[in-house]
Order: sequence, then structure tokens, then C-alpha cells
Amino acid sequence: MFEGLRVAAGQVIADKAMAMARAGEDELECAVREHARLVYRIAYSVLRSPQDAEDATQETFVRVLRYRRKLGGIKDQRAWLARIAWRVAVERRRKTPEVALEEVSETVHQLRSRGDAADETLLAGEMAALTAKLIATLPGELRDAITLSTVEEMAVADIAKVLEVNEAAVRSRIFRARQILREKLTALLGNL
Repeated sequence: MFEGLRVAAGQVIADKAMAMARAGEDELECAVREHARLVYRIAYSVLRSPQDAEDATQETFVRVLRYRRKLGGIKDQRAWLARIAWRVAVERRRKTPEVALEEVSETVHQLRSRGDAADETLLAGEMAALTAKLIATLPGELRDAITLSTVEEMAVADIAKVLEVNEAAVRSRIFRARQILREKLTALLGNL
């Protein structure tokens, strides 16, 4: 009789463990569905390569898979996933070389040499590319703050969570990044 109870209790425990595992998988699947685009956009804003961003997105969700037990207790999954995506992308970016300012100045020269004959849409796209290259020349902490602020349009509080700094530091970094970008663009345009 006791043997039958022990077997039944073991089966109940096994069933409960399977249900908990399925619930964890369901939470993970839901998180992927809801936040995959955000994770990709963050990775792309850091890496500027679709292939690298896709790899970083996959790596982000692999890391989430490792910590899926925590997923149910996370109050702000969006910020938590954004923080993981940011770290993964920054780690990948460290493995790639930085952009030199000289490369950017050549792009500015090409833009200026085309003059009024250039189509407005093309010019706007090229100015966006120039801005992205100028942002890439910023120091890492400034580049991270301005990218999350302008490209990802994240609020200062969310940026502070992702970068693990206080909100005043985020505001200061964004201000300084804009100031440096303005100075660089003025210098580049002034030299032409």
C-alpha cells in the first residue's frame, strides 16, 4: 500500500515539474513574440549589420532561455530584454574595429560635391548614413546613450536601466554626444 502511494506521489511531482517546464517555455515563447523586434532593433542600432543583429538577437534569447526561471518574476520584461540585448550587442561590437573620422570626412566631401543636382530623397538618406558614421566615432558611453535615445527612442529612465547608470548621467551623456556631433559636423562642413 505504501509503495503505491510513493509511486503516485512521485507521478504527481513529475507531472507538476512538467507543467512548470511548459509554463516556462510558454513565457519564453510569449517574450520572443512580443519583444523580438525590439531586441533586433537594439542589436542593429549598435552593430549596424543585419546579419550581426540577427545573430545578437538569437544570442539574446539563448541567454534568456538559460534564465527562463527568472522570466516570470521580472516586472518589466521589455527593459530586462533590452538590457540583455544591449549587452550582447556591445560585446559583439567590441570584437569589430572602430570607424575613423577620416572615413566620415570623405563621405561629407562626396555629399557636398554632388550639389543641387542630387535628389532630395537620396540626399536625406546619405545624410542619415553620415550621421550614423559620426555617431560611430563617438566614445562608447556617449554613443550608447545617443543611440538608445535617438535611434531606439527610449525614455531616459529606460536608458538608465539598460546602461545601469542614473538618469542624470544619461541626460549628461546625451547632451555631450549632441554637442560633439554638432562640432564634428560643423568642422566637416566648414572644411569643404
